[in-house]
Amino acid sequence: MNAVNYISHLNGVLRKFSEDDKISSSHRSLYLAFFELWNQKRFPKTIMVNSKQVMSLAKIRSRTTYHKLLQDLKTWGYLQYHPSNNPQIGSLIEMFRFEFLTDQKMDKTYSNSEQVPVQKLVSFNKHKGKHIINSFKNTCPKNEQVVIAYFIEEKRSSIEAKKFFNFYESIGWKLNGKNPITNWQACARNWMIKADEIKNEQNLKPASHNWDHLHVRKNKDYGKPL
Repeated sequence: MNAVNYISHLNGVLRKFSEDDKISSSHRSLYLAFFELWNQKRFPKTIMVNSKQVMSLAKIRSRTTYHKLLQDLKTWGYLQYHPSNNPQIGSLIEMFRFEFLTDQKMDKTYSNSEQVPVQKLVSFNKHKGKHIINSFKNTCPKNEQVVIAYFIEEKRSSIEAKKFFNFYESIGWKLNGKNPITNWQACARNWMIKADEIKNEQNLKPASHNWDHLHVRKNKDYGKPL
């Protein structure tokens, strides 16, 4: 069995996350907590985990939420979970592998306990071209509904989501008109932060009660000569 390549695996699973509409930021956070522990132990077949430690790493406060997210990751094929009935012994987690080689196209992802799958060799130039195209597609949302769902998950309005989508759709999902966006979710979070800053600045501006829209004092004494 080939050793796990940290960068290749991480790139592979992040790419899979971007293609999976079911994955939320909480799922990503929990998976990366497991990945951190797996890396610390030099990528063994299984790792024994303590739920409190994992919840702390993933910034998850509710045990109910933790188990729900964990069950989702198991059901969707990201890892295998072997619960422990003994409170003194941690549960076992088996991490599935998601490496993507630069010059080979994988038939499927595979777990540590499985045999390495047969690989279909393709020419390097052909794969490189497809990789660039597919990478750009993966960095952009599939449609407006995906963006709306993400904004709602972040406690934002659907109107704000539509404004974000329409703006970047109109400029081809590029920054400064030339650089492709590599992570649209991060770009969306920056959009939200900027929107909050503008709103706070507007709220801090003192409202003038003595001037109307024609810049004339409302308490002007019209009995005085000009």
